[in-house]
Amino acid sequence: MRNKIFFLFIIFSLAYFSSCSFKRRVSFAVDAGNLYGYSKKSATGIIPLAKEGKTKFSFDEPASFPNNSSLELLYAIHGQFKGEIMVHIEGAGAETGTVDWHLPLDASLITEQKPDSIRFAAPINAASIQKFTVSVSRQGKASKEEAGSFLEIKALHIKKRWFGFSWKPSSEGKTFLATPFVWQDDTKTGNESWFIDPPEAFRIKGMIELSAASFYDSSDSRTGGEDTITVEPGEIFFEWTGPHQQGNSLYVPPGMFPSNPYPLRVSVSTRMGTVRLDASPERRFPLAPIPADPGIVLAYRQGEWRDSRYEVFQWQGFPSLLIFDTANYRVQDNLFRRLAFFVEKAGYRGRLVPDQELEGQHGWNAHDYRAEDLAAFFERAETTHFPLLKEELELKEILFANGILKRETNEKISAGSGAIISLSRDSSDVLRKQFMAHEGFHGLFFIDEDFRSFTKKRYESLIPAAKNFILSFFDYQHYDITDNYLVQNEFQAHVLQQIANQAYWYFGGNLASRLEASPWRRAMLPKKDEYSGTWPDIGRAFQTEANAFSNYVNERWGFAAGRNWRVQVR
Repeated sequence: MRNKIFFLFIIFSLAYFSSCSFKRRVSFAVDAGNLYGYSKKSATGIIPLAKEGKTKFSFDEPASFPNNSSLELLYAIHGQFKGEIMVHIEGAGAETGTVDWHLPLDASLITEQKPDSIRFAAPINAASIQKFTVSVSRQGKASKEEAGSFLEIKALHIKKRWFGFSWKPSSEGKTFLATPFVWQDDTKTGNESWFIDPPEAFRIKGMIELSAASFYDSSDSRTGGEDTITVEPGEIFFEWTGPHQQGNSLYVPPGMFPSNPYPLRVSVSTRMGTVRLDASPERRFPLAPIPADPGIVLAYRQGEWRDSRYEVFQWQGFPSLLIFDTANYRVQDNLFRRLAFFVEKAGYRGRLVPDQELEGQHGWNAHDYRAEDLAAFFERAETTHFPLLKEELELKEILFANGILKRETNEKISAGSGAIISLSRDSSDVLRKQFMAHEGFHGLFFIDEDFRSFTKKRYESLIPAAKNFILSFFDYQHYDITDNYLVQNEFQAHVLQQIANQAYWYFGGNLASRLEASPWRRAMLPKKDEYSGTWPDIGRAFQTEANAFSNYVNERWGFAAGRNWRVQVR
């Protein structure tokens, strides 16, 4: 009997020490070093959920984490489960190195749909991590339906820190991305609303940016409707309005947030699909523009510019269009005055005007140029060894870096794709909005063939009195009216630069009165209504055009006459 007991003791001891010494490198993807599991199941990423327990993982060497990092766990929950799953991370080198995180079990924060997988990004402030534990706690005993449930860890990665959530349907299934420190705000009625408010120790260090989009997937029936997304970091209020369609989103770039934006509230008029608060990438001035809606450009704090002379933005939604905002007209002239004479000014077109001849002359208060004209200008300057200003050479580099210019195999400069527009801080706020509308629609004209075709049809259908009037006005403005492309582009931009209901008075009153002051241009005007002081034939014709163009840009892009931005900043 004693021999039998001793034999059983040996068997038990071998089994015990064998199980305690089990350690195998995990089979799921890890980019933080060599990770080991301490059971056969955990080494494959499988953690049973039918009963409570702890599963340990460790690195052979401590995994190091740079600033603004998160440990991202990709996992799936199979079967039914009622309880909590917690990850206990043991780190070194920071007070907040050892932390516990509750893993989301579903995507209920934004949808009742069941995700195929979940990505949870836990911010890491530790300099390194040696091990972590996954703990399962339950609400009572497992039912028959829960008996075979398990957590499957698919991957573990080090990622750049962010806060928020996202729903990403794809051909590989539906994935829910989430972080801690995000919760739904039940106090705001009418809209779905969330707060992002990480403790100071976990906040993103340095500049931040935010993107948000409404919920969208292939089963969405709301395509064609409209969304409104608002972001409230402190005392600033951003409101984005646009068509409900895939790819549409609000983006708030660095430089637009107060020093302490928390708690940061994000709301949507429909259903939220994505909110991401990220560390801003480094964008080298001037070659890397800042993505921004024109409404953001209008409100961007000049003190946040990367260069005191000017800032370069990339139009969100139309990445081939660059927006230059300059500190004053002098800087703007240094960049674009010679271009204005080369491209548009009657009597100068196609000629590189020397500095001495430009002295005392002003280009425009706002500018727009397509890739073809930019290529012609810089190719002429290069082949003739024409001396350009420092700012013009910077502009050339920016255009090459962003694909608006390209170099052929024979070294010739040719047009890439896109265009540029510019306005200045020397203009008043009212004029800046008008210039943004005017120049912005020029930019869209340059890159959109359908818009050009629509404009051509509208221009050619103008009544003779209206056409004669607008040609005389453009000539008065020193445009080359022999260029039909230029004339049609200016026609649509002038029609769309103010809200539609102002068109009658703007064209039939303001502009017509300028021509009346010139004795020989007065003959181009139809009969004047002395009582109102307007020219009704012109006013009615351009009111019709304003309505037609406003409806067109609304159907095509969600814009309107007088507004080609989606973001209002207050």
